[in-house]
Amino acid sequence: MIKKTLRSNEGFGIIQALAGLIIVTIALSGLFLSSYYAWHNAVGNYHYRVVLLKAHQKLEQVKFVNRINEKTTILNTITSGNFLIDDVDGERIYGLIHPITKATYTDIDISEYVNYDNISIKITWRDGPEYFLNNILNRERTLVLREDYFYRTDEEEEEVE
Repeated sequence: MIKKTLRSNEGFGIIQALAGLIIVTIALSGLFLSSYYAWHNAVGNYHYRVVLLKAHQKLEQVKFVNRINEKTTILNTITSGNFLIDDVDGERIYGLIHPITKATYTDIDISEYVNYDNISIKITWRDGPEYFLNNILNRERTLVLREDYFYRTDEEEEEVE
């Protein structure tokens, strides 16, 4: 009876059990990585919304400072630097507001007596955390928000008078 049991083809062999275990391990690790990647993207989208609101706040500050100004856009009161995006589990995520840039243009197609200032706000940040899949998920992200401010130039006012 013992010899018959040892020579029987019924049941699983050790090779088949190990192959099944390897397949299940690969499937579970794939599920873990995909759920981590989805969670990280959700957190990244939250950080993007926070950064977008911060950039919009800076543009609103530019509008407020220049609400009575009719000649050019003043930027010297708008601050740049680091700000806190998120503070989860003691891991702080900071964003960097770069100095706000201004470029003045005259568009002849619109009018030679109208200039506009192109205001750009650039913010960079990393989503974190720093320890897992760092080179894939933790790239530096950048947001640039632009707005134009139109105003009349002095040449038109002199000709009107």
